[in-house]
Amino acid sequence: MTGLRSIIVLIVISLCFVVACSKSKKSEESEFILLGTQGPLTGTVNYFGTQILGGVELAVEEVNRTGGINGKQVKLLSFDSKGDAKQSLIIANTLVTSDVCAVIGEPTSGAFLSSRSAYERHNIPVISAGATAEGVTEGADYVFRTTLQDSIGAPYLTDYLIDVKNYKNYVIITNTSDSYSVSLSNFFRNRLRERKANIVAEGKIFGNPTEVSAEIRKLRGKDIDVVIYTGYYQEAAVILNEMGKQGIKAVMAGADGLQQDVFTPLVGDLGIGTTYYAGFSPNTDNELVEQFNQLARQKNLQSEVFAAQAYDTVNIIFSIIKKAGIVNCDEDSRNKIKSGLAKVRNYEGVAGTLSFDDEGNALKAPFISEIIKTSDGSYSTVVTE
Repeated sequence: MTGLRSIIVLIVISLCFVVACSKSKKSEESEFILLGTQGPLTGTVNYFGTQILGGVELAVEEVNRTGGINGKQVKLLSFDSKGDAKQSLIIANTLVTSDVCAVIGEPTSGAFLSSRSAYERHNIPVISAGATAEGVTEGADYVFRTTLQDSIGAPYLTDYLIDVKNYKNYVIITNTSDSYSVSLSNFFRNRLRERKANIVAEGKIFGNPTEVSAEIRKLRGKDIDVVIYTGYYQEAAVILNEMGKQGIKAVMAGADGLQQDVFTPLVGDLGIGTTYYAGFSPNTDNELVEQFNQLARQKNLQSEVFAAQAYDTVNIIFSIIKKAGIVNCDEDSRNKIKSGLAKVRNYEGVAGTLSFDDEGNALKAPFISEIIKTSDGSYSTVVTE
């Protein structure tokens, strides 16, 4: 009996230890409001991921310096997806088990689409600060984006090019390996046709080419005002440099993948006049923007659309958490965050005024920027709209 009593005592002590450890672990976790983020920090589109993470970190550091939220410091869990769709889903499946309140999701549309289902299944709000393709939030209650939609931006820029710049003749070049580029080309093409503008030619590239001379040669001898490229800055630079070699003089236009700070180092003066739409401009005369620019400089971060939209995204989440009195990341808290996001109307952020529609898409006005060369020989942009 003595031996049996000893065994029972040991079992009870062990159970108490397990319970104590469990409580201690839960107590330790509850010290923080956990926020997740995933995106490409390495790889070919790492710029977007690092800028998103930088914007998130700015907002987190700022709120923690001022005492946190509802007495809790914010802790960030960050993962590198390399922009790969399969890796994005693996990371999402990891984050859903990490007691996060919400996740700043992938900035590229394909990777965001591949990972969003995991968050939807586990009732965790996920918000992209970069995905622009159509349908990325469709049919999902916990999925949002703070990004300007291409269905708004592309027609807006097209009207600007026609009505303000008086450009007549257009070329559209599409990266056929990229669903984002294909979708964006459709928006530009449809608007140009609606406005009865002259589409002189259409070109195609595939993947990340380093040589496009044959495709650009097809444009020689044609009267061209604008070449619309619907992919990212790396391919756009290859196209524009080849246009320069072949003596084809036309400005380039497109979406926020052509941002000046990453584009002009690759093309120099050839980039002057390039015009693009985005959900933010650092050159807007606005006190919030000036404050953000200063914060970004202190962190050696580019003040641009991805960082700005990520910064706004996190601050929207923080405002909801604060208002709802949330102090942990249980399912009830996540549902409150989701409900709060769905009700966001006319939020004044550094990237403009934002509301969410019924599908979780951001409703906001585009910023039209044109690349210029300043008097000191550096490159910048002017906000034209």
